[in-house]
Amino acid sequence: EELISKGYKAYENEEICVFWNPDLCKHAGECIKSNNKVFDVSRRPWVDVSQAPASEIAAAIDKCPSQALRYELK
Repeated sequence: EELISKGYKAYENEEICVFWNPDLCKHAGECIKSNNKVFDVSRRPWVDVSQAPASEIAAAIDKCPSQALRYELK
């Protein structure tokens, strides 16, 4: 809830909750380079956590230089 109150949007499944804050995003594209099945800007919503295991999603988010993407494992 703390991240939501700071402007983050949530995308979740039973393994992971991904948070994204568009105001912090620097569009470095590291998420897309790391996993373009989960992160696809041509799709709405652009984050689809059903497309990879939580460990792969977390690894992609760990490369985000701006911390616009964050996650919590369940």
